Amino acid sequence: MNRTSFTSKFVRGGKLYFRKHGFASNEIAPGQTGNIDLIVPYNLTKINEVEFTNCAIGDCVNFKVYDDPTGSMSGEPGLFLNQYGFDVRMPNGFYRELSSYEADLVKDMKITIEYKNNSSESKIIYGNIIYHEVK
Repeated sequence: MNRTSFTSKFVRGGKLYFRKHGFASNEIAPGQTGNIDLIVPYNLTKINEVEFTNCAIGDCVNFKVYDDPTGSMSGEPGLFLNQYGFDVRMPNGFYRELSSYEADLVKDMKITIEYKNNSSESKIIYGNIIYHEVK
């Protein structure tokens, strides 16, 4: 299985290093939305993949990116920059999204995953995000 869209380990700015980070939500009640905030831990990184476990048919996800606390991308601290997922519907159990091209992020930018629990039970969502650190 091809896990990356990169044809070379070398990109403008340096060399790529694969970094997989796990995450978990707080408990999300039925019919409620919980936010999972991830802070980019690397000076320069690319992302193109995310995985979710413990999802249920009908749950949905929004995937948003915000500028860092100093506003290094936009000039305005914490400004909403882009949205990559819009009410994406989950299957039962496991979901993986792999883009054929990547998004560039810098240290301390915030990724917010808005997860709506459309099931009849409270749950904790688990997942992984794949960073490709450039250094």
